[in-house]
Amino acid sequence: MQKIRVTNEDLRNIYNDIPRFYDRANAMISFFQDIKWRAELIKTVQYYCSDPKIILDVASGKGELSYVASKLVKSRIVMVDYAENMLKSSLIEGDKVLASFYNLPFRDNVFDAVVSSFALHAADDIGAVVKEMTRVSRRVVGVIAMGKSDNWLLRNYVAFYLRFIQPYLAALVGAKPLDYKYIYYIYRKIPTNSQLKSIISKIFDLKVFKVKALGSVYIFVGLKKGTEGKECEKSIKNEEKIA
Repeated sequence: MQKIRVTNEDLRNIYNDIPRFYDRANAMISFFQDIKWRAELIKTVQYYCSDPKIILDVASGKGELSYVASKLVKSRIVMVDYAENMLKSSLIEGDKVLASFYNLPFRDNVFDAVVSSFALHAADDIGAVVKEMTRVSRRVVGVIAMGKSDNWLLRNYVAFYLRFIQPYLAALVGAKPLDYKYIYYIYRKIPTNSQLKSIISKIFDLKVFKVKALGSVYIFVGLKKGTEGKECEKSIKNEEKIA
């Protein structure tokens, strides 16, 4: 596969329009790489589905990924999250659905692409969530989330960072350190990157699996089985009826 590249123009267009209430804490703790990684995910998804008409953002939160997608792809975007307050403070206008990522309230094969950013690691059963995302996708599934290196030394370095440094970086922009310490406990329970890769490879045809930041972040994109060699459909029947 050709190398996916997010251009400076792409990033500039995104940064120029970032709303003032964008989650600065997440930007700070990722050393301002989070937008770049989200853009890379969307560009990679677009490589496998060049003209998606409808995208689902799973566990969208306030819609940081949806916001980036809206700047890079001309698509209808549907956001789904379990937290009502997150959806109410969404960064973009559009369809918003209150639901768990374990039980997405949509028909099979209704979205051209199903994506998620920095949420999958919170699942107790990651495989179950990926299966559900694949069920409602017609073609592509793409995720960026917190990972865990297979290297023991790197795992412990990242664990130290998450436990003792990250919460106080978030405090620099006004966030409460205690609100971020839970990320360390999530990190302790997630599978290693190789274990995760094995899990998701059984669900769909894994096309891309990249690790970032010493293995503490991964990006993966997969195709629904049976769609290899097919172009992303240009339209869907009765697009308004997705539930």
